[in-house]
Amino acid sequence: MLFDTMTNEKRKFLLFSTIFVVALSLGFYLIPNTINMMVTGNHIFVSAFAQQALPNIPKNDNIFTNTNNNTLSSDNSPGKPSEEGLIKLYDKVDQSVVQVTQNSNSNIPGMSRLGSGFVYDKEGHIVTNYHVVAGNYINKEFDITFTDGSAYKAVIVGVDPYAEIAVLKIPLENNTQVREKLIPLQIGNFSEVSVGQRVIAIGNPFGLSASITEGIVSGLGRTLPALPSEIGPIPLVEDTPAFSIPNIIQTDAAINPGNSGGPLLNMRGEVIGINTAIFSATGVYSGVGFAIPSYLIQKVVPPLITTGEYQHAYLGVSGRDIDADIAEIMNLNNTTGFLVIQVTSGSPAEKAGIRGGDVLTEINGREVELGGDVIIGIDDKPIRKIDELLSYLDREKKVGEIVTLSIIRNGQIQEIDLTLAARPSSTVLDSEIIQDTQTEEGPTLGITGINVAPEIALQMNIPSNITNGGKGFLVIDVLRNGSAESAGIRGGYISSNIGGNQEVELGGDVIIGIDNTTIGSVDDIRKALSTKQIGDSVQLTIYRDNSTLNVPVTLKKGPHPDLIENTIPIPPPPTFPSPNIPGDPSPFQPFNPFNDLSDGIYNQCVDIMGKDTCDRLFGR
Repeated sequence: MLFDTMTNEKRKFLLFSTIFVVALSLGFYLIPNTINMMVTGNHIFVSAFAQQALPNIPKNDNIFTNTNNNTLSSDNSPGKPSEEGLIKLYDKVDQSVVQVTQNSNSNIPGMSRLGSGFVYDKEGHIVTNYHVVAGNYINKEFDITFTDGSAYKAVIVGVDPYAEIAVLKIPLENNTQVREKLIPLQIGNFSEVSVGQRVIAIGNPFGLSASITEGIVSGLGRTLPALPSEIGPIPLVEDTPAFSIPNIIQTDAAINPGNSGGPLLNMRGEVIGINTAIFSATGVYSGVGFAIPSYLIQKVVPPLITTGEYQHAYLGVSGRDIDADIAEIMNLNNTTGFLVIQVTSGSPAEKAGIRGGDVLTEINGREVELGGDVIIGIDDKPIRKIDELLSYLDREKKVGEIVTLSIIRNGQIQEIDLTLAARPSSTVLDSEIIQDTQTEEGPTLGITGINVAPEIALQMNIPSNITNGGKGFLVIDVLRNGSAESAGIRGGYISSNIGGNQEVELGGDVIIGIDNTTIGSVDDIRKALSTKQIGDSVQLTIYRDNSTLNVPVTLKKGPHPDLIENTIPIPPPPTFPSPNIPGDPSPFQPFNPFNDLSDGIYNQCVDIMGKDTCDRLFGR
């Protein structure tokens, strides 16, 4: 079944027992019991989407965290911050920080998710994190709430999973009153960011709007994995992930669930980062937070606004940093550089002749393929580890430019020219299992599935000319009594791992056309059906078993909500049912717990967060 393929890990989620559980970008959330970590080099990161239990939070009515020094200090006491300076800074920027709320597509009542964002320009563009908006492929409207409580609808104009950035837009045509509220924040110069400088974070932690916290830049040059899945296990690996975000800012300014997408600001009120993730064993602030650097905002956001996408330059290699063990086995003179273990087929690295590992060797109990090229430089810049290579490509280079790699091969240093290409389509990374319908009243096909991406096309051996270079819509499940079932459309039956951590059932029909319309994604299906009525006939062009077929389909009304909900398994653990939903609940819709202990949980919520907040959480 469709949702079965996406809920193996979601079944591990619990509502919560005697304390609340949280995730970084959301308010209250159904989460795994375990902490998910990725180790890349020396960095260990907890997933922004799956944390553990929230401990008791001491009540503190003072939102100005005056525990550190501050460049706005007007008094002579060393180390003592200026309260007046913080207040002035907050007053300068608070109207530019917004709450981003995504209504859930689930049939479970009251489920939604929230994060933070900030005003980018006077045209109504709002910048936030990608994971705040990810998965919203049926209802693409969001609520943007300003600090004065006024709210406006917004739509996605572009997303970049690789940079963890998304751009929304408030349409101004019918919202003339919002123009005066659009006070853009200035983007700061990342080159001026230094370890130790004072910063503030503003956002909506736990749904508490326009909260400010203060801290310093604790570190620079961190690396975060650019992971696709909003929910699910992050593999514990020592090799570098497929794609990473370099030059991440580390800060001790408190970042908590709901802060995701909000700005990290310098003392001039300029955005130097987008608050994105935390390192924590509890799921809440532990002194280590991470922010996307401002130069990525400057590079990525303009093309997202104009074209809806941004192309990242890449080499097409994966591997690991050289250490003493590898250097000894490979007879290297230095313990720096990046060992290429695998070269992606068709990538710039393969075309340039870069070689991966070919000798399987056990190191510290783990088998590693050695013998590949060791990258030690790029364009005359030394490369000691993968972070430096990623940083250079990310900040300095563009798709189509030529770089010169310095490598060690067979004990000799060589130079190889390489033309950078765009990273593969991120369709897999930003795809949730999705339905073909927006409404239960209009005609639908009655299918669920996923947009075809190059990796899916490759695993199913679909020729590129059939799917227009890797496009189309893969049917994973056919809903009972729907239009597609009556026409004999087939769903998937072979479980396969896509994108490194997404289980998808392959083998189903791939829709590549409806009547005379080419289908590249689920949006094309919706558009093709938007002019149709219940009872109309359409002709689907599908790819099945190495053949292209035309299948007539008589359109029916969308499936009854109960049918859709029944496709979402709700396992019956002894204490709390765990509904598996495609989306993330958050505090700003009625929570409606599914158990008899809700009163006890509600009372504990009141003790921790206050009655007004918990009334909203529980819909009371």
